[in-house]
Amino acid sequence: MAHSPLLKTALLLFAFAAAPLGWAGVFTSQDGAFTLDMPAGWTQVKNAPKDSVLSLQKGSSRIDVKSVACTTETCIEKKITADLADVKSKKMQVVGNSYTGEEVKRIEFSTGDPFFYISFFTPKNDFGAGYFLIDGKAYSILAKDLTYAETDLIFSFISPVEKSAPVALEMNLNDPRAYDIAALPAVHEETLDVTIEAPAVQEPPAAAAEPEKPAQTSAPSALKKKLARLKVRTLLSKNMPPYVRQLGRGFDVLVGLMFLFAVLLGAAGCVRPFLRRRPENLPANPNSLYPIKFVRLYGTPSLIFRAKDNQGNVLVSLSSRWDSLFLFSGLLLIALAFIVMAAAGLGENSGLLPLSAFAYNTIYSACSLVIPLGAVIFFCGIVWSQLVLREITLFDRKGKKAAIILQKGFGLTHERYEIYFARSKDVLVATRKRFSLRRSWQLFTREGNALASLTERSAWRAVARKACGHLWGLLRADYDIDGQMDSKGVIDNAHTAFDRFVCNIDKPQALNARDLLAAALLINIRDKDKWYPWFN
Repeated sequence: MAHSPLLKTALLLFAFAAAPLGWAGVFTSQDGAFTLDMPAGWTQVKNAPKDSVLSLQKGSSRIDVKSVACTTETCIEKKITADLADVKSKKMQVVGNSYTGEEVKRIEFSTGDPFFYISFFTPKNDFGAGYFLIDGKAYSILAKDLTYAETDLIFSFISPVEKSAPVALEMNLNDPRAYDIAALPAVHEETLDVTIEAPAVQEPPAAAAEPEKPAQTSAPSALKKKLARLKVRTLLSKNMPPYVRQLGRGFDVLVGLMFLFAVLLGAAGCVRPFLRRRPENLPANPNSLYPIKFVRLYGTPSLIFRAKDNQGNVLVSLSSRWDSLFLFSGLLLIALAFIVMAAAGLGENSGLLPLSAFAYNTIYSACSLVIPLGAVIFFCGIVWSQLVLREITLFDRKGKKAAIILQKGFGLTHERYEIYFARSKDVLVATRKRFSLRRSWQLFTREGNALASLTERSAWRAVARKACGHLWGLLRADYDIDGQMDSKGVIDNAHTAFDRFVCNIDKPQALNARDLLAAALLINIRDKDKWYPWFN
């Protein structure tokens, strides 16, 4: 039967952990070309087939290795391809690689010789079949009643026998030919015409010269070698999941963009403390309710803002932010999985991380599970943000409801919100323009009379924030207010990592402070500046 990737991984880990406890021994082929390390319980078959070089058995499980008339890798590759076609023609189910999806698996021995094999099963039995080369000789192997994970494990235990170095021949002194002068090769005498002169006597040096030190590799040259190894063409690996390998160069581009975003975020964090901050204590009329200061309170799953006007009146807003939590969590999981796969691909392609193929496949397998999980969480965040109607509640100092803001449906171009005030029973209507370059809001009475328009001040900052996030507050949005009676006002953000802003207007009698306070809270809750790139 087929086995899930998690089950196969668990079996492999269990087999590795339990191997030292019950190791039986080493079985050697009849021709002495290779050995096979097997766990306890395996025995050699006594009545093996004639062409078998090694046959092992444990209960109903059996492994037979036979010699094959092949000498090249191409030959055994053709044979395994033909066997695969034969298995499929008999309606047997083939088990592909859990990570790459390939039906024919390929591994190499320490000598570099190849090993091709396939795994398949019938309703009653599991099989593993393959071909391998050792020192120019080809062998076929068939495993019966072994699971997919057990077959992978046992096939990896096949080891070519290392050949001992040839020993120099010595002449036997007891052999009569050892003293047979006639058996020696003939030597021809030649007269040397060159006069041999005695070598000139050289005086010993006054002081013994110091021995030369072996040349040491300089640190720069070693660094250059390491950097040269880093020059890889791609971060992709053939062992990555198929849906990642299909991205091609797009995977490298995506990882590069994430790296640039991380560098940009780090640079903004380093520069932000040195930038001049806006003054928060602005001159104000002591008898006016303006300016109104807003501070976001952190540390809770809900989104909480505290608003305080110039007369000391305090309102606290409370709203859920499950959509933001889902969006951020999903993006974080996807980004971490891609970064881990990119690092593993770099280490595998450059050889900087000396890990086994099993370790790399385990990393890729785990990441291939994390990415779809992150995508599902991210999709839930999008659905929540676009289809679930928002509700914001404002409380006064005594904890009583002062106002309720409700979203009234969705539109293709606009969103509509209604603000209900508990004491006066007044109702205000706020509309938001969707999918615009700069954020834009309108404030109306219940009868439809325009009160004010609030528009994001900077277009370039809006575009940059969509691509980079707010970058530690540097790209947070400011708004200009155009109200009735030709009044002008602003919503100025402090541009810090923690959200704070101030609302002020030049003609306090033009707009009720209560109305502008509720509108400012609605705008900053609905169009919350995000740390990551986002379209609003």
